[in-house]
Amino acid sequence: MDITLIGAGPRGLITAERLIEWQKKTSQYDKLAITLLDPFGIGGRVWQVDQPHELLMNTNPDYITLFTDETIAMTGPVVTGPNLFEWAHQDAPGFLFSHRLPNRATLLEEAAALKHNGYASRSLFGVYQVWFYEYLEHQLPESVTLSVVQETATSIRQLDESNRYLIKTDTNRAQADAVIMALGHHENDLTPEQTTLMNFADEHNLNYIGPTQPQEYQFQTVNAGQNVILRGLGLNFFDAVTLLTQGRGGHFTKDTHGRLVYHPSGIEPHIIAGSRRGFPLRAKGRNEKGYGELDKPHFLTPDWFEHYQTTGSLSGSRLIELLHHEAEYVYYERLLKLKYPQVNADEFLNEFVHAQRPEAIVFRSAIVESDYFNWDKLLNPGEFMENSEQPQVMADYLESDVTAALAGTKTGPLTSALEIFRDLRDVIRRVVDQQLLRPDDLRNLFLGQFDNENSYLSVGPPETRIAELQALVEAGIVTILGPSMTVDVDVDQHQFVTWSKHFPEDRYNAKCLVEARLPAISAAHSQNPLIQNLLTSDLAQAQTVPLSDGTVFATGAVDIDIATSQLQTDDEIVSGLYFWGVPTEGKRWFTTASPRPGVNDSVLRGGDGIVANIFKQFTD
Repeated sequence: MDITLIGAGPRGLITAERLIEWQKKTSQYDKLAITLLDPFGIGGRVWQVDQPHELLMNTNPDYITLFTDETIAMTGPVVTGPNLFEWAHQDAPGFLFSHRLPNRATLLEEAAALKHNGYASRSLFGVYQVWFYEYLEHQLPESVTLSVVQETATSIRQLDESNRYLIKTDTNRAQADAVIMALGHHENDLTPEQTTLMNFADEHNLNYIGPTQPQEYQFQTVNAGQNVILRGLGLNFFDAVTLLTQGRGGHFTKDTHGRLVYHPSGIEPHIIAGSRRGFPLRAKGRNEKGYGELDKPHFLTPDWFEHYQTTGSLSGSRLIELLHHEAEYVYYERLLKLKYPQVNADEFLNEFVHAQRPEAIVFRSAIVESDYFNWDKLLNPGEFMENSEQPQVMADYLESDVTAALAGTKTGPLTSALEIFRDLRDVIRRVVDQQLLRPDDLRNLFLGQFDNENSYLSVGPPETRIAELQALVEAGIVTILGPSMTVDVDVDQHQFVTWSKHFPEDRYNAKCLVEARLPAISAAHSQNPLIQNLLTSDLAQAQTVPLSDGTVFATGAVDIDIATSQLQTDDEIVSGLYFWGVPTEGKRWFTTASPRPGVNDSVLRGGDGIVANIFKQFTD
């Protein structure tokens, strides 16, 4: 039995571990050959050990694992092991001492100092994955072989008169009975606007960086004091800022009030940044939760799901309304404990859950209006403040965000409320997997409105990044435009130009423009050669959803069978070709999360499910 895993990041490694453990448990195959295929080797493109050490993970290390646990709803064997935090203190020192990595000293220092609610470097998580692969090598029974091939898969085709597949790379070819693909983000064909900007850059010797992985940004031509435009205030923005400041020798210290102060190296550029909203993602809250601890739903409960069993039976507006109520519930639960001990919290919350209009319970309570949960103010802060483009106004806003985040995920009312979107991810995934939403609402309200809200409120950086940004704004290193950022070309100055539509008089020219975001998920426009091969050879199709006006909506996802994660075309399963992870975003939901211990994690569960299907479908 030959199985090829395309992608050697966390999903590929988890699948390899599941294959090994299933074979050890069942001895189903006389010989099982597992091949990991990835041009970047173990860790894949994102988690390379030698990337800039300043780049951090976005999740606490005790929330990161590659091992299964007793909470996973699966049929395979449970094999436990250390999470990233535990590994850093138990296994990392010996492993690092025995491996000659160029950044070994830095990684040893980091591992020793890592806190459970801190944030590891992406390099360290890369080392954890290399260690995990070597751990797997030591677990192999005689019937299993495991290997890594550092090449790019370019095509797959089914062999005639056989159920096997031929996989081609840049230089080789191999056969497999089953192929499991976890391909991650990849660049897309340029949009018309991006083509215009790229051509302008080529014509005038400028630097245009399209959507890509932040560890691959090429900033060598960005000089000290030179303007550089970052379009986007999401996670890639924070990475770019870090590389252009700390990555160039700048550092932070704390003043007597505990606030960060930036000390420039003198070779930083002037960073001009903005977005449609004009405000960066909200900070991650300081984690106070233990192993497997989640806030439970009070509206989207199992009983509630009983009312929505058929495809398209749920309206998007109702789903978003209930998700908002989930956040409000947590907010008021924490708020009453913190500021209103005279209010009977149990009675208030019970009425809140069962009221036809939960906000009416708030209005008639002792809670003062200034403490009401305000969605408009939260989602559109620029509409509630004047001069948001002024450095001190933005710095004050960032400081308030840090303060809220540091209040903690079990104590602070606001940061606890925003955490609920993370805790309810599996509940939301169930809505998407079961296709409960009306198609028009899936496009307009869920993938449109809610995805935007979720990204802004619950997928932000560590609070340390917001505190650093505050210091950089105060130091004049970073200028954040007001809302409705516009980017264009200045044909007279032969440079890029940007401004906020709210403050059109403040314009900035630059020789470097960075699209500070990852590539969109778009199967039809992906430049990944394997995805394009699968589509053109009819082994895969882009997912489309029929809308009420007779048109179809392309979600961007590669279409799969939800039950088995196998590719499907025209509702026919392509046996033996498994496809999961980021390129399925739209058919599935929130596929970028790293596996977390103790919560019946969807990645760990999904990996075991794929392997269970292989062992059921393929006999020796």
